[in-house]
Amino acid sequence: MVHGKRVQVSLRTDDYGEAVVKAMEIRADPFLSTAEPLRAEIDAFIEYKVAQNEYSRDSADSKRYALQEFASFVNKAEPSMIFTADVERFYKRLQGRVAESTAQGYITTLRSFFNRLLEMRKVRTNVVKRVKLARLDTRGRTDYCSPVLRDKLIAKCKREDLKFVLFCGFHAGLRKKEIIEARPDWFDLTKGLIHVRKTETFRPKDRDERTIPMTKAFKTFLKAYGERSPFMLHPEVPHGESRYRWDFRRPWAEYVAEHKCAKVTPHIARHTFASLLASAGVSIYKIAQWLGDDVRVVQQHYAKLLPKDADIEAAF
Repeated sequence: MVHGKRVQVSLRTDDYGEAVVKAMEIRADPFLSTAEPLRAEIDAFIEYKVAQNEYSRDSADSKRYALQEFASFVNKAEPSMIFTADVERFYKRLQGRVAESTAQGYITTLRSFFNRLLEMRKVRTNVVKRVKLARLDTRGRTDYCSPVLRDKLIAKCKREDLKFVLFCGFHAGLRKKEIIEARPDWFDLTKGLIHVRKTETFRPKDRDERTIPMTKAFKTFLKAYGERSPFMLHPEVPHGESRYRWDFRRPWAEYVAEHKCAKVTPHIARHTFASLLASAGVSIYKIAQWLGDDVRVVQQHYAKLLPKDADIEAAF
């Protein structure tokens, strides 16, 4: 009843179970703020997250892609007309198409999106919270190179630009975007340090700048490679519309295929950096600092590689 008059609200579903759930939600909270169409709400959500400094440009693009894929899947104009069953069907479809961790990443983004709508009173409940996710396999990283393969790939590389990429991944654990955006002032040859810093075109993941000790081999290479400005890698290539200023994916793939190790990716080079450090007994805390990752994430993936600890003998 509104001002003494009966108001009828369509539940817009022919499924009895969905109708009962929606009816109970409406009775408990009859009035909502006016919501924009689903795709417009997605754009507003992404803009809000970027403004709050919660999403970088790259992460905003990936989150938008995930949400727009969901919008295409459900094909419903209004967020308030989306049910838990819609999300469950979407999750099941993802499970048949992508890795479980990626599927759960999509659902986590959806949960955040509906939380925002709930805060703005544009939906009555977060339907994503009711979705039960599969148990994730949390085994540590197993894909990484041996020191012999790492050194072979670097030593036999004749392309100067690709050799810089190899050193950045294998000797410093830099991410792909960090390698492409690396500036000359990141590399301090005097003190033997690498400083991953924010620039006008780049922000480190989770906004955390970090410093990594430079290996002797990397330092020797950089002295010959020289300082290049404004970018250490292909400085002549400016930023355009693409995600990466200069993408080394093709030359990398061709090079590792030539050496019969096609499964080695730039990210596996980063894993190798961390794995070999852990295997040598380096502190998980130090590895996390150098990677720019959370200590718990590093511990989950690399702690199993730690060698036997002499502390047990010392205690006895």
